[in-house]
Parts: sequence; C-alpha cells; structure tokens
Amino acid sequence: MHYHIDEPLFTTIKQDASQLRPQSGSLYISGTSVEERSLHTTKWEANCPDVVFAHLQAQDRAVASLLIGDTLTTFRLRSAKEINAFLSNQHYIAVYLDVTGLPHHVWAPLLRALRSRSEPAYVVYIEPGEYRFSSAPTEATIFDLSESIEGIGPLPGFVSLSDDMPDEALFVPLLGFEGPRFRFILETVQPKRSNICPVIGVPGFRPEYPFYTYLGNRLQLEETKAWQNVRFAAANCPFSIYQLLQELAREHYSRRLKIALIGTKPHALGAVLYYLDHQSTTELVYDYPVRKAKRTTGISRACIYDLSLMPPIRIDRGERFG
Repeated sequence: MHYHIDEPLFTTIKQDASQLRPQSGSLYISGTSVEERSLHTTKWEANCPDVVFAHLQAQDRAVASLLIGDTLTTFRLRSAKEINAFLSNQHYIAVYLDVTGLPHHVWAPLLRALRSRSEPAYVVYIEPGEYRFSSAPTEATIFDLSESIEGIGPLPGFVSLSDDMPDEALFVPLLGFEGPRFRFILETVQPKRSNICPVIGVPGFRPEYPFYTYLGNRLQLEETKAWQNVRFAAANCPFSIYQLLQELAREHYSRRLKIALIGTKPHALGAVLYYLDHQSTTELVYDYPVRKAKRTTGISRACIYDLSLMPPIRIDRGERFG
C-alpha cells in the first residue's frame, strides 16, 4: 500500500464542536484538563448510546487509568502489550483518540498502539476559543499558559539513543507562544546554532497568532539567528508537519532530526507520527510544562484527523507495513 501525505481528506473540520459524532460501535478516548474545551463531549455523549467512552481518571508519567462505565482499566504507558490489551477488550468499528484534554505523555503511547493496529483510527482536537492574555505581559510571555517546566524527559516508550555527534543533529523546535520554553530547551539541548530550523504555525488558529509566536520567541530567534531558517506549517494540521519533516530529512539526509514539542498539539501529533515511521533517525524533545488553570476560554472548531490511510507500523522496529 502506498500513500502520499498531502492527499486530501486526511482532515475534517467542523466549525461547531457539538456537531462531532463518533461512528456507532466505536471507542472514544478522552480526558479532562484545566481547559473548558476538554469538556465538549459532555454536551453530546448522551446522544451516542452505541459509542463506548473511555475517560482518563488518573495518570502520572508511568501509568494511566481509564474509566469505561463503572470499569477502571489501568496500564503502564511504556507497555505496548498492556495498551493493546485494553484496545482489544472488545471489537470496535473505529477508535477515536481525543487529545484535547490528554497530556502528551498519555496520548502519544496510545497513538503508538493505534498505529500498529488495523481498525480505523481518528485523532480529535478541539481548538480553543481564546488564549488567556497575561496580566503582566512581557515580550516573551504574552499569554498566561504555563506555571512551570518540570524538565526535559522522554515520552513513555519514545526513548531514543543519541547519536555520537549530537551537535550535528538538525534541531527542529515547533514553536508556540512561550519564549521561556524555547529558551529552556535551547539551554538544555545546546544545538549548534547553524543547525536550528524553527517551525511556526502558518496559518494560525487565528490570523494574528503567527505574529504572537514571532514576538514571544524573538530574543531566541535573534540570538541564534535561527529566524533565517524558519519554516511554516498550518497550526492545526499534523500532516503538514509530517510533510515538512520529510522535506527537512531529505535536505539534511546525513543528520538526525531532533524535534522539540513546544507548539500546538496538532504539530506535536505530526511530529509523533513522523517519529513512529522514522525512529532510527528521529528524536523527540519534551519539557513537561505544568499548565495554568483557565489558560484558554471557549471552544472553537473540531479537527478530526483520519489516520486510516496511513499504513500501520511495526512498533518494535518503527517500520510501516505495506
């Protein structure tokens, strides 16, 4: 089986998130975060009696618990076997993974398992209505988004062996509004300045958002001169990021890609999808930010990403079937 990442119909966008309806006989996995948009399913769940809903109840960096009805299922996030056992508990027509209210270290292992399976899989992401402006804004902190940074660590099941010359890797930070996160990762990773290739979400969720991204990261972009290497990919499209990473890998074929997940969840989703297909030449960098309550308000569009046209991978080797 062959596919092209730029084929149409990989993404469906609904202007009103309440219009979202999973297929009858499907499994819908979601979680609740500090943001209002993560609660969108509560408005229409009762109208989907033939859908099985699994809600994240508890999680840390190692273990997650999902509640289906009155049954609580717990699995280790590094165990593909345990996650697949959960997904195989009964036959589902399709599986929906709603990443809106799930932290990266929970949805990424679930996505990894889904990519190794044969049933249709969809990822759902709800765009926020508004980001919360900081009460004391500075150039680097326009929006009030994160309390702190716990520190760089691998996502469960995504440990990569570093190459012998890490300064020769192509460092690809997927930028958001938070300049302090970009600075922290730069100081920790210490990439070679000429090998930094930032990505900004263009178009953004709103027309003005790319300008906020430039402003929030201006100091780091100027200090490293990385502004000269900026690339663009639609802020709500994981497949645009996937395609861009393919292009960068071709242009820098002798280097590993080291991708920092700082920006939008759709960009992080695209990076994880790319990693799963190219594990031997790719590394993910994540800083585990602690999100602020009410960092966003309101609910905007619903994005449904169809992974069904992408051939499954062999999770033990990072290879695609077909």
